[in-house]
Amino acid sequence: MTMLSLIIAGEAIFGLPFHIIRYFRPSFVEVFALSQSELGDLGSLYGIVAAVSYLFGGVLADRFPVRLLLAASLLITGAGGLVLLTGPSLTTLKWLYAFWGFSTILPFWAALIKATRQWGGDDEQGMAFGILDGGRGLFAFLLSVIAVALYTAAMPAVPETATLAEKTAAIRSTVHVYIAACVAAAACVWLFVPEPTRDARGDDRGSVLANVRSVVRMPAVWLQALIIVAAYSAFKGIDYYSQFAVDVWGWSDVDAANLVKYAAFSRAFAAVGAGLLADRFSSSRVLIACFALAGVSYVALVFAPPSATGAWMLFTAVLTGCLGFFALRGVYFALLEESHIPDRMTGAAVGVVSFLGFTPEIFMPKLGGWLLDQWPGQPTGFHYLYWFLGGACLAGILSTLALRQLIKRQQAL
Repeated sequence: MTMLSLIIAGEAIFGLPFHIIRYFRPSFVEVFALSQSELGDLGSLYGIVAAVSYLFGGVLADRFPVRLLLAASLLITGAGGLVLLTGPSLTTLKWLYAFWGFSTILPFWAALIKATRQWGGDDEQGMAFGILDGGRGLFAFLLSVIAVALYTAAMPAVPETATLAEKTAAIRSTVHVYIAACVAAAACVWLFVPEPTRDARGDDRGSVLANVRSVVRMPAVWLQALIIVAAYSAFKGIDYYSQFAVDVWGWSDVDAANLVKYAAFSRAFAAVGAGLLADRFSSSRVLIACFALAGVSYVALVFAPPSATGAWMLFTAVLTGCLGFFALRGVYFALLEESHIPDRMTGAAVGVVSFLGFTPEIFMPKLGGWLLDQWPGQPTGFHYLYWFLGGACLAGILSTLALRQLIKRQQAL
């Protein structure tokens, strides 16, 4: 039950700040009267607060009980969803997303990674993180099925004729789903997640600060951060698939939500499969292959011609991208073991790597929103975005190759 609880918690907490926009972006911007740039600003505010939270969250994870951190984070994040139900103004939305940047990361993220690493032991890190992210994918799909069903039920038979009131009711129904998920997940982690052993926890404040100083001097930590920057940039492309399907391919809001829902289902198989391969061949080799897969998918989206009969091309490209970046997410933290980061430094290492590696949470929403507003309803903005993401995948390959060479040199000493 420990891993199942971590899986449920690891996905439920990100439903409110991410899933609603990911699946229902066209309706979300209309209901809250937002431009694409304003929506990007919300994501960037989340990312700025989250970046600082990643750094200090590692310190918390090395000092405080894991299940307390996880449960508290889930409950206060769910409480933020109640604000979303009030139909807040842009200013209130900014405060809300900044709050979520704190609530979903500072007490949560490093604690989740620490608990997962302990669960996996020394020899099955790829499997542990693959199961975590694959399981999160299954739970995300389950939540999306419920959310899309309620959203569809609130919409008219012909979604294109939906009024603003109907779209508002549809969005509210999805918010209820993700609030309930947070509360249920908090109960699970409190009941079923054990406390880490003494050896895996920092002894005092001095040892924790010493761990931080140690990990920032490790070249492998910086390379892992670059790898996650590239991988997370590639992953953030999923937030634009539904808008791309509506604006460029002429799909309805409901069809676009279903596109992302079904493609995202691949996460379970991609992450677990990548974990198995990582334990067999090494995490770094798997990462290189996955970066290549994701990069090819983004280039394909640029060249696939929109047509009523070519829907299979869009779905294939989206599915390929999902397989690539979900596999990346499933194993990039397994690099901690491949790089021989000590267990007692896990929290500090995760904090430093995440502080740098998840900076796409800051710049990707701004970049994506700006590009789409420069060419509203046209493919040009999307094409520039996808070329950028393809370049990020290439950078990820180069960073992973550099890390492999560093590890080989260290082993030869």
